[in-house]
Amino acid sequence: MSHKSLFRLSNAEAEAAFDVVIKLREDLRSTSVQILHFTDHYVHLDPKSFDWSGFKAAIDKYTGSDLSFDLYKTTTISQSDATIAQFLLQALGVVADLNELTRTIDMTFTNLKSAKKNGWANFSSSSVQGNSSWEYRVLFALPNEDVHETAFYSLVTTIKLEADIEHEESWWGLQSSIKKNFSAIIDSMRLFVVKGFKDPRTAA
Repeated sequence: MSHKSLFRLSNAEAEAAFDVVIKLREDLRSTSVQILHFTDHYVHLDPKSFDWSGFKAAIDKYTGSDLSFDLYKTTTISQSDATIAQFLLQALGVVADLNELTRTIDMTFTNLKSAKKNGWANFSSSSVQGNSSWEYRVLFALPNEDVHETAFYSLVTTIKLEADIEHEESWWGLQSSIKKNFSAIIDSMRLFVVKGFKDPRTAA
């Protein structure tokens, strides 16, 4: 599998509440899917949102040597696809293409109807009158061969994008050039994953 570009794991293959962007060798792909399934357990269904507290607790309790916490970052920024991508690039701490990350984010927030259908983005009303928001969940998996050829970094990320848009349907067809009062809350946890990890909640 090429290391030259990022690509998405199909939702049909992943069957998850997270979008997935991976850049790994073929022999590491099945392990990245296991991380996805493990993470997916912590998405609440009603309303659909990621349980960061439960996920952090699960990582802390995990005793295996094939998965470990590396770092956690959170920030609130004025919405800009490039700014969000730059933050993620720094959080990943590995070589990745900023333009590709920007396109991934832009493609999601300008196609929210599709993202909702795929299961990795959800609409919610805001406590601020006239506002609403979307939570976008994405998991990145990138190589860490400089340190360990059989391990990789996984960045579990949620982006909550809020704007002065009141109704869900008004987000359809959103374009990058549209001028709205956007803000984004980004939470990212970087995990160190070793080949062979199995989701402990489903492993025999």
